[in-house]
Amino acid sequence: MPTFQPKQILCPTDFSEHSAAALRAAGGIARAFDAKVMVLHAQRLEAPVYFTKAQTQALRVQLRRGARAARDFVSKFATQYLPENVEHSVLLVEEDPVRAVLEELKRTRAGLLVMGTHGRTGLARIRLGSVTESVLRQVNVPVLTVGPQIKPTAALGTIRRVLCPVNYSDLAQTAFEHAAALAVKTGAELVLTHVLESEAHGNEAQALQELCDWVAPEVRQRCTVREVVKQGSPAEQIVAEAKNSRADVVVVGAHPRSFLGTVLFGSTTELVIRNAPCPVLSVIRK
Repeated sequence: MPTFQPKQILCPTDFSEHSAAALRAAGGIARAFDAKVMVLHAQRLEAPVYFTKAQTQALRVQLRRGARAARDFVSKFATQYLPENVEHSVLLVEEDPVRAVLEELKRTRAGLLVMGTHGRTGLARIRLGSVTESVLRQVNVPVLTVGPQIKPTAALGTIRRVLCPVNYSDLAQTAFEHAAALAVKTGAELVLTHVLESEAHGNEAQALQELCDWVAPEVRQRCTVREVVKQGSPAEQIVAEAKNSRADVVVVGAHPRSFLGTVLFGSTTELVIRNAPCPVLSVIRK
């Protein structure tokens, strides 16, 4: 079982309620793994096209003078939402947010990225895109997303239950290994769920036995495992089980793909991220 042991966690923030919840979630993981959190705020301010060169330079001078106050604001925001015993640092950069996140992931070699998502839907989401979705298309590290259903006060305190959907693919195996590592480290119960999309895929008793047999004995020796078989739409049933089992985090495999500027458009993973009552850890497979 490969170890999922992030020691550096990158958490971008835009000071919204969603990024506050992401900070809380980052703190929960950091506390479990004794990791350090880097809190990043990136904003690229461009002068209007009608500004003269002198006006543009004056604007940049003003921005530099305000950098210290802005850094203090980032520090206060981080302190407000991170647990007291979690070591963290802050970084303020004038850069496109997506580029800043990717550059910091490379520079710090962070083992986990934690981001909030605003949950835009429909044409507005396709037209505007989002930082989270743009980053997801380009990273190789696991990404913990905190969806629009989650309030800052509800995001990852103590991790008691880890839910992991299983469809027996290689990607599901990798996600399971991450989920097991998280459960072992936190002492959480590991809940595995397999969804039968129709009766043609087998009966629930047979499916439950197959799921139980799939779990390696060494995993059972290291954490408590519970298997659940459900029937219906995978995304709906995964979200329902997350609520039913009171999961603190869902661990899923994800295949990023681009479609009109979106990532995971219409997929089970995307629907789970947007509707789950708890943070979702996406294990990225290119």
